Amino acid sequence: MPLPKPTLDNRRFDQLFGEGRSLLPRLAPAWTDQNYSDPGITLLDLGAWLSEQQIYRLDRTSDEALRAFVRLTGVEPRMPQVARTVVCIAHSEPLPLALPDRLQVGTAGQALFETTEPLLASPARLVRVLGDRQLADQTAANQARSVYLPFGPRPRIGHALYLGFDRALDAPGATLALHAWTERWQDDAATAEALRAEHADRTAHATPGCPPRDWREHHGVRTAWEFQAGPGLWRTLEQVEDDTRALSLSGFVRFAAPVGHAASAPGGPFYIRCRITQGRHECPPRLLHVALNAVRSEHALSIPQATIAALHGYADTELDLGQRPVVAGSLQLRLVHTGGAVDTDWREAPDLERAGPFDKVVALDPERGVLRGGNGLRAAVLPADHELRAALRVGGGPAGNLVAQSLTTVPATPHNQALLALPATPLEVFQPFAATGGAPRETLAAAQGRAFDRVHAVDKAVTLADIERLALSVPGLPVARVRAVAGLDPLLPCYPAPGVVSVIVIPPCRQPAPLPSGALLRAVERHLAPRRLVTMEIHAIAPRYLRVGLDATLHIECDADPELVLRAATRSVLAFLDPLDGGPGGTGWPFGRTVYRTEILALLAGVAGVHRVTGLSLQAGTAAAGGRCDNVTLCAHELVRPGRVRFELALETTRHLTRSNPHVC
Repeated sequence: MPLPKPTLDNRRFDQLFGEGRSLLPRLAPAWTDQNYSDPGITLLDLGAWLSEQQIYRLDRTSDEALRAFVRLTGVEPRMPQVARTVVCIAHSEPLPLALPDRLQVGTAGQALFETTEPLLASPARLVRVLGDRQLADQTAANQARSVYLPFGPRPRIGHALYLGFDRALDAPGATLALHAWTERWQDDAATAEALRAEHADRTAHATPGCPPRDWREHHGVRTAWEFQAGPGLWRTLEQVEDDTRALSLSGFVRFAAPVGHAASAPGGPFYIRCRITQGRHECPPRLLHVALNAVRSEHALSIPQATIAALHGYADTELDLGQRPVVAGSLQLRLVHTGGAVDTDWREAPDLERAGPFDKVVALDPERGVLRGGNGLRAAVLPADHELRAALRVGGGPAGNLVAQSLTTVPATPHNQALLALPATPLEVFQPFAATGGAPRETLAAAQGRAFDRVHAVDKAVTLADIERLALSVPGLPVARVRAVAGLDPLLPCYPAPGVVSVIVIPPCRQPAPLPSGALLRAVERHLAPRRLVTMEIHAIAPRYLRVGLDATLHIECDADPELVLRAATRSVLAFLDPLDGGPGGTGWPFGRTVYRTEILALLAGVAGVHRVTGLSLQAGTAAAGGRCDNVTLCAHELVRPGRVRFELALETTRHLTRSNPHVC
């Protein structure tokens, strides 16, 4: 809990003036005229007024001090963020086309984005997409960017995603790139960043000679990328860099162009495939789109060299860059002396609050496109007899969050013409999904909020709630629900085990009883192991499901449709007993919670068309178990799953009398 902010001085003007006037008889006995007509009283009045202002400021914290306090927590206020997206570039040239980085893309007459890496654009086009062991055709779904399952609803070893092209991917010595977008592509960038951060932390604390696993590896599935070298003949693609984690994460797949790429049949497509070779997915991957010749791009247009202004050695100089907004961190400054000497030691900073009198830094205001120099106390003064030149990038902010298909071509701008000779036929740019990430400068209040969140974030597994929060936050793992149970050893579940905590893990799969794989459980344990107490032993285990079914007689209204009532009652029971979305709160059935017969009665009585419910009996366990008229109790590590649900319908022959409805059916 934060400490209360003290009031350093609560005196006001009247008190200050009264205290000063009361001291006059002792400090100046000869001063007898203490009326406002006396100039001394006027000065005393002025001093009290100025003192009150100083006291007011004394109890206030400046923004500069608040920013310094925020930095103590490791949070740096964010500058304007740049929007990013992935585009695909196609062309009609007969040979692959090497495109450099910083190539501008946009509309026919305007450049909006720039690529961030070079690309070898193959003339091949993706014409066929097949998935699952049965080779289900997913071409239309891929083109429409609708959800499809690349490995089928139940991925197993041998299942593969096949990508067919209209020509061979022959480009000896070149690296080709394709990109896959999953159903959660908007969240995948943050997931990949969290995986990279976790990998960097593990690398920094790894035992020498035992590096951690690559963050690109899926926790339980291994895949192989292969190309077809003839009918029934498949060979492994070389130099594969797969960022998709077995197609469970949006990312790039880069590989060396295959040699000897052959068609599946005369005139047929030229296939490559991603095949599962080991393990299984808890939940089947769900893709939206796969495309060749993909490259990252950002809302930042390069200006390679610009003369800003002549310098005269003035303190606190403000210089207009002539462009706005400017991408924070993109400035490359050069001070050219009139004699020809060049000084490249000057650099950009978000502010001058941490600069010393000899630091060669200038502060950038990205939104206004203005540079501010130092004054000799905060940063050095920009020297006289110099000319300031800068290379920069223009862009950033929410204006870059363009909708899908906003970027359509490579315009013939002077920047692009200086990079390469554009082909006679224009390059086609396809932007499958919207650009995201563009944001204005972070406010101080937002930075303070992030600092509070960082300070209160759980990074040690001390309590059961800490363990559950950490298990839910493992990056890249499909974990929907967890429950930490103290004193439960999975090897000896019937005996109390002090110091042992079992974490029950449920994946977010749309199945009657979703179960985690052993690889998922081991990954959760690896994440919790360096964060647990030394005296604690943590095990990740699968949930135990208890099948709960029921028999009941539904007395329906005389004007109700029996089929609709039966379907609605069945749906209500199945949804209520669902382990992920069921329960009284609709957030999943609570672990170990009793199934109360009265709740089932109330649930069925609330179905439209049901007048009353009789003969309700619950079955726990196998379908052969007999009915019971009492509640169904569960152990602490158990969940329910829907069992057999059977209803008998009976027509209710009497109704409550109303003015509009007869009492006989």
